[in-house]
Amino acid sequence: MGNNGAMGAADFLLSPAVQQLLQRTLADPGKQFAAADLAKACKLELPQVQETLAHLLDNGVLLRGEAREGQPETVGINQGFVFYPELRRIALKSFAGAEPLRAMLQSKFRASVQRAFLLGEDAETGALNLLLVYAELAPEREALDQALRKLLKSGALRQHVQADVVSARRFEALKRGDALHARLAADGCIDISPTGPKKSKAAPAPPLGFLQRARQRLGGLRN
Repeated sequence: MGNNGAMGAADFLLSPAVQQLLQRTLADPGKQFAAADLAKACKLELPQVQETLAHLLDNGVLLRGEAREGQPETVGINQGFVFYPELRRIALKSFAGAEPLRAMLQSKFRASVQRAFLLGEDAETGALNLLLVYAELAPEREALDQALRKLLKSGALRQHVQADVVSARRFEALKRGDALHARLAADGCIDISPTGPKKSKAAPAPPLGFLQRARQRLGGLRN
């Protein structure tokens, strides 16, 4: 996908340009963006960005910001858009969260990280909550922090990540009633284990009905 290569699960719904623009606007819902700034950040041609923004504005996904004399027009995500929660969920499960993190773990921490789960977003800070499970040796913290900073700097990830690391022994010992068990069992939990998709009893996959509904409702956004 554009400058970060994180293409995959959302491609059948959203074009690469739409994904890149949504990645930035969804990551900071209260911010307004000028087309030129988005083009520079996404490394896209300005006419393509302008055309895609017009498409998203026409569909109600974005809203125009308050006009200011002498300033370029700005746009921001429309949090009142009827499918806004589903857009955020799709983004988190694919191009804006799961895919870049999974690729990073696959390339740098496959030897140490046995399982990995994206637990969702912190309601106060907006940071992504990541849980890593190691079998023998825990991933080196400095190397992990450096890899996460690199993702942010590259633009592959737009949100900070709060990573917690636990041993496989502790993970397997989780019981119902444990706070972490409840988070793993929630619908928003995404398995991003670097060794490939593994279904966990504690992290059930979302129902197929959601994808069917999303494909129908959001198919019109592909530009």
